[in-house]
Amino acid sequence: MTAEGDAGDGRPSRNELIALAVIVAAAAAIRIVQGSTQSLFGDEFWTYVGATRHDLSGVLDWVRSDQEITPPLVTILSWASVKLGDPTVMVRLPSMLAGIALIPVLFELGRRTFGPRVGLIAALLATLNPYLIWYSVEARAYSLALLLVALSTLSLLIAMERRGVWWWAAYAVFSCAAMYTHYTAAFALLAQFVWVALVDRSALKAALIANAVAALAFLPWVPALLDDFDSPTQKSLEFLAPFTFDNVVSFTAAWAFGLPSGFRAFWGTAGELMLALGFAVALVALAQRSRQAGRLPVLMSPRGRYLLLFVMLAMAAPVGAAVTSIVGNSMFLPRNLVTSAAGLSMVMAIVLASGARPLRWVALALVAGTLAVGTVMTFEARWQRPQFEEMAAFIDGSAGSHDVVVSLPGLRTGGPPPPGFPPAQALTVYSEEPHAWFLSIQPDDLPAILEAAQGHRLILAGDVYSVGLARTALGLEGTEPSTRVDYDSVVPTIIEVYERPMPDGSGMAG
Repeated sequence: MTAEGDAGDGRPSRNELIALAVIVAAAAAIRIVQGSTQSLFGDEFWTYVGATRHDLSGVLDWVRSDQEITPPLVTILSWASVKLGDPTVMVRLPSMLAGIALIPVLFELGRRTFGPRVGLIAALLATLNPYLIWYSVEARAYSLALLLVALSTLSLLIAMERRGVWWWAAYAVFSCAAMYTHYTAAFALLAQFVWVALVDRSALKAALIANAVAALAFLPWVPALLDDFDSPTQKSLEFLAPFTFDNVVSFTAAWAFGLPSGFRAFWGTAGELMLALGFAVALVALAQRSRQAGRLPVLMSPRGRYLLLFVMLAMAAPVGAAVTSIVGNSMFLPRNLVTSAAGLSMVMAIVLASGARPLRWVALALVAGTLAVGTVMTFEARWQRPQFEEMAAFIDGSAGSHDVVVSLPGLRTGGPPPPGFPPAQALTVYSEEPHAWFLSIQPDDLPAILEAAQGHRLILAGDVYSVGLARTALGLEGTEPSTRVDYDSVVPTIIEVYERPMPDGSGMAG
């Protein structure tokens, strides 16, 4: 076997299939456990609200509204999934299945182009990558969009090898489905087409026809796409994530191996150094291999053109998001780079697998070992979503039906959440007892909150920032709560319980 392994489209060996099965089983266990035990969080509530509509027409109306700025496929699949069980869990089913299915697809991409070693390493990296773990259990479009882009790439490669019409049809179907899942898929799909034009002109006509068919199938959604580009929600990203050099660096690092909350915050100095050392050793191994062979086999045809494809795919979303942010609204966020994650995984696997022994094994051990530690860390509360289910259980156990609960998971939006803000449901969807719920602290709400709290407990619950806003707005600064419970997560949350209101409504008695 060569250093890269024997690439080709023959059947995988028994040992390769066993290794792949172990990796897929690990990926499934990680994603199923995390997806079924973490509370819904943030943008997931937009999918939850859409998926719990009574009929498909209601789902499509929701996706077309200004509340939602992604295409409809994942919400439709989530709408079907919630009928299978607990909607707060089953709404994530499409993302979890896509995150698991991505692993064998990456293996097959690597095996066909650079050999089984690269395929297995790519599958392992994706299994242990905290970024991909996070989005594999996110009830949004990102995991499914990534899978569909990977399937589009795989079907394109097979179609170019076999020139079969059915594989070109599969390429068109997966490309169109990717666009119906998330608009950023367009960046990777464009990179695929440009790559075909660069390396195989004989396949260009078939690729053009397949893309034309996919575009025609997507045409009915174009009016909604144009509305989404002008949506107020789109413009809010400029405030939440301005397109600055610091954000580009930190968001790109988070996309590579971090969490949406950041790369450095997650890994710390030790983790950063271990990952950097692993890839530094891999580059030394590549240089050593080049000296030994007088050339670098990874760059030889046809592997060189496959490397070009994966590099282009890895760069597609970051470059596309950057250009779009320069000419329009800011969209450079870790989640919007997800469609390039398959290409990045492949490039990293090629680098780790192609150097001289034994350094390439040292490099792989450093990178995979560090990622394994990161995977374990993702099970810690401080790196998971807020514990809204546990918070609701506490409120249900300590508050009566007439006690007032001000639920404000505003998630640091810069102000109190507006009425109808889907994440404001974060506690109500998990509560099993009746309470006097208020989901906003707009000025018009304050008199009603204070009046309802006369003679009853007042409970403030949500992220620390929003609870602080509520405390000030309700005149509770300087008043000690009778009970305070802190919850650790990527966005720290808190519950504060105040007993009886003062007669003048200016504060609460402890």
